[in-house]
Amino acid sequence: GAMGTKDLPIHACSYCGIHDPACVVYCNTSKKWFCNGRGNTSGSHIVNHLVRAKCKEVTLHKDGPLGETVLECYNCGCRNVFLLGFIPAKADSVVVLLCRQPCASQSSLKDINWDSSQWQPLIQDRCFLSWLVKIPSEQEQLRARQITAQQINKLEELWKEN
Repeated sequence: GAMGTKDLPIHACSYCGIHDPACVVYCNTSKKWFCNGRGNTSGSHIVNHLVRAKCKEVTLHKDGPLGETVLECYNCGCRNVFLLGFIPAKADSVVVLLCRQPCASQSSLKDINWDSSQWQPLIQDRCFLSWLVKIPSEQEQLRARQITAQQINKLEELWKEN
């Protein structure tokens, strides 16, 4: 059966209710959580929300794979996730988040063992890369509240008014 919203933890996706800590992202601006699943929409719920609400800054869940992390550029502190990407460091398994402009393209990076041609965005195909935020399983998504793009638009309109 469908789960009542009252039983959901605070970090449940505001669209569909999925609440696996590894799959959800906190929007720092709207103070709401969203999952990295697409459900019935073209992008993941968190990306849908960021685009519609014109938000750009997020934090990962403390119990997720990377712990409680505000996504920001290691070099300049930029927090616009649409500009952020990563370059795998050659030396070890360290992953460094850098914004595309100007940081990833700066020549000074050559000293630090990074190959800026390896830069890749954190958001690809309208969802966060799965090593950063897991994508909920098919089953989880089927069990979740099914929400259409139109319903998402309505919700976002309501939140704007409140």
